[in-house]
Formats: sequence, C-alpha cells, structure tokens
Amino acid sequence: MTYQVLARRWRPQRFEDLVGQEVVVRTLHNALASRQVAHAYLFSGLRGVGKTTAARLLAKALNCEKGPTPEPCGVCVSCEEITAGRSPDVQEIDAASNRGIDEVRRLIEVARVLPLRDRYRVFILDEAHQITDYAFNALLKLIEEPPAHVVFILASTARHKFPATILSRCQQLDFRPIPLELIVSRLSSIAATDGFVLDPEAAQLVARAAEGSLRDALSLLDRVRAFADGAVTQQAISEVLGLPSTEVLLSLWAGLETGDIARVLTMVREEESAGRDPRALYERLIELLQALLLLACDPQAPVPFAGTHRETIAASAARLGAPVLLRLAGLAIEQRSLVASADRPGPVVAVAVGRLALWPRLVRVEALLAGEAPTPPSPAGRSGAAPPAASPAAPPPAAPPAPVTPLATGAKERLVEALAAMDQHALAARVGMATEVASEGGELVIRFASVPPATVQSLRDGIEHLAGAASRAGLPSQVRLEGMGASGAEAQGLRAKVEADEAVKRVLGVFGGRIERVEEQT
Repeated sequence: MTYQVLARRWRPQRFEDLVGQEVVVRTLHNALASRQVAHAYLFSGLRGVGKTTAARLLAKALNCEKGPTPEPCGVCVSCEEITAGRSPDVQEIDAASNRGIDEVRRLIEVARVLPLRDRYRVFILDEAHQITDYAFNALLKLIEEPPAHVVFILASTARHKFPATILSRCQQLDFRPIPLELIVSRLSSIAATDGFVLDPEAAQLVARAAEGSLRDALSLLDRVRAFADGAVTQQAISEVLGLPSTEVLLSLWAGLETGDIARVLTMVREEESAGRDPRALYERLIELLQALLLLACDPQAPVPFAGTHRETIAASAARLGAPVLLRLAGLAIEQRSLVASADRPGPVVAVAVGRLALWPRLVRVEALLAGEAPTPPSPAGRSGAAPPAASPAAPPPAAPPAPVTPLATGAKERLVEALAAMDQHALAARVGMATEVASEGGELVIRFASVPPATVQSLRDGIEHLAGAASRAGLPSQVRLEGMGASGAEAQGLRAKVEADEAVKRVLGVFGGRIERVEEQT
C-alpha cells in the first residue's frame, strides 16, 4: 500500500476541522446557510494555512446532494469526487503554469458551458497572483459578471500583486498564520491517533520551525519520523532540522545572563561545528527573550516553554526585570537584519550574541552615572534575587541645604511669591538663594554672599521682572543687586571637592577621562 503523507491524510474534510481560521469558517458557514454565496472569492494568506482546502470544502458545500449546505455530507458522489480531485465540474488550475492569455481564454470557453452534473462549475485558481496582466484583463469581465452556474475561487500568498480591478470584484477572505499553540495541539492529536510518540518539546520545535503553517509542520514531522524510526524526540528534531535544543538555548542564556562572553561565543562556535545554522540559534534566542519579557511583566503569561524549563525562565525573568529584558530584546531585534543578510552567519551571530553579553557592564556604567555603587554580577552572586541594576551599596543621598532664615520683614518671601505668580520660577529660585532682601533708601537691595557669576548675570538679565514683582509685592520697584562670584580660593576648593568625590573617581576610572573645568550650577 502506498504511504500517504500526513499533510494529505489529515487534510480537513469539514469546515470545523480547519485549524485557526475561525473568521473564515464563520463567514463561509453563514454565507452558505443564508444562500448568499458570492460569485468570486479571493483566499489570501501564508502557505499551508488552509486556502486550497477551504476552496475544496466550499466546492463540496455548493455541489453536495444535500446542498448548498454549510455541512456537506462527504459521502455522496459529488463530495467523494471532489475529495479525490476528479470531479468534472470542479477544476483546480495551477495559475503559476497556466498564467497566459491563451489559457484564460480556454477557461472562459469552459465556463460558458453548463455543469455536466452538479449545480455549479467551480474554478479554483491556485497562486492566482502569477497570472499575467493581459490574462487578468481578459478574465476581468467574466469575474465581474460570470454565468449563474460559475463560482471562482482565487487562492494566493501575495494579495498585493493583484490588480485593484480584480480585488474590487472578489469577496476577500484573509487566512491568518496559525498560532503556535494550535499547531502543537494538532501535532499531538495526530501523533496520538497514529500511534507514535511525539515529545512535547519536539512538538514545540516543529511548530516554531513551521512559522504558522500547519502543512509545513506536518511535512517536517514526516521528515523527522523517517529519520527517528520510532519516537520523535527533541534530539531527533535538532538533528534533522538543524535547530538548537531547548537545553542548548537555556545554556546560552545562562552565559548571557552572567555576562560570560567567552562561554556564549564558544557555544555559537560549537553549534556551527555541529552543522547547525547559527541563524536558527539566534532566532530561538529572540523567542526566548520575548518569553522572558512576557514573564517579567506577567508570571502567568503563556509562553512556548513548559515544565521545568518554564520555571527556570520565570526565575531568570524575575531576577533581571522588564527594563533590562526590554533593552536586550530590542538590541537583539536590531541586529537581526545583519544576521539574516550575512553570507557567513557564524561570525555575525557571534558578534551579535557577544554584544548582548555586555549588558552587565552597561548596567554598571548607568549605575555609576546615577551616583550608585553597583556590585558586578557574577554567576555565584546572581542566584539571589535582586535585579542587576539594584544597588544595595549605593551611598545615601546628600542632605538638602539648610534653608535660609526668613527675614523679619518677610521681604524675600513676598518677592519670591510674586515672581512665582508671574511664572518666573527660575528667578524665584535664585532670589531664594539671597542672604538678604531689604529696603534701603527707597531701593530694594538683594544681597548674595557667594554665588556663581552665571547666577548673578541671570538675575541682572531679569531685572525688569524683579522690579515688576517687587511692585506687585508692595516693595520698592528700584532693584539693586549686590554680590559676587566665587573667589579663586573657593573655586579651587570646589574643584578639589569634585575630584575627591568617589562617584566621580569611578566614572573617570570607567571612561579614562579627566576633569577639564568645574562650575557650580543652580
């Protein structure tokens, strides 16, 4: 007996069997139930998601002895012949090889003839976007006003290549990529029915490799079954498809988490030496980062990892936190185009992964710039719990400067309040630094003991605002500023203070810089 591949043997025979296409199924079901069937359909979507299968099911529903019906019987002569592909009134045409105007003219001639036996002549044009422009023009009138006994179903993976005139005359149904969970469930169900062992991790690997196509997943499963000759395991999937196992992926992540550049580069080289595509390793790493980010935000989020693997990933996500993982995932995605376009992916993947492993250093630099004193992460010290950006050794914040003692007259407070009411908050803050605000000889004198020249200059530039605020506060509107910048000795003392600061020393140690100039700003 000839072996029939899984993709053909498990082709859906009812609308309800279509996996992951609930919107399409409901649309066709309601159209058939209400007898509002369109004369032309365009089924578009990824390969292997059920476009041609749905077209055959629609042909069955239209020509079934009990039809038109949303639930064809599957046992009448018409249903059986459509299933077997030999119905005289349902023609499947490969538009990739029958794309010219001559072929379309012959199709038009056939369409004019009444069905030999069934209600409708159904034309299923697979990969219809490959029809030439001249052929589309010839077909246009027939699709717009076909005979009452004709239904066209155009299936395509590239809807954007159709002329707008064709799109406007077809009822368009979009077939979505099938979610990974549904593919895994379908593969497991088929394995249980066919009586062979399929490990859960192996089903996950196959589903991810199929990228939303159930037909591709079944074809890959056929390949692995032929290789494994028994139970389909994760190891067999890795050998046949060249995909890294989950254990390899988690080992790579362990090196990245601790910033062990040598370890991750060695793993990339070993994967390449084993004959596996480094690009596949990098794609799986991006999937893992996405799962980590989801678990960092929601520990109950669904991710394509189960059992102890999920527990390990969830613990790692809790240690690092969402901000760090978001940056890592963003960096990995930014480098994806470089990896995809590389002639030799091994070195490019090694560099990309090595860059990701530098993240602990970046976190430490950011902590230094924030005035913290982080402890470098290490494999032994990271099993504990705090995210790497946390800094238990950070010095306490400096105490705020002591407030200036208010004057008995309250002139300074009244002037500050008037400036704030005028939205001159910067001037108000500078006046608050004054040692004295007093009325002397019909003038308002604002005195400063020692402030930077820039502060005094900004006050002088705003003298008109000061006069207006003084008048508003019931003070003399003639304003005089008294004070000076820091003396040479004070400037030297300020520089010495900055140079002695531990945070400044750490930053200079990291970047290898030097202090050029010290200014006090407010």
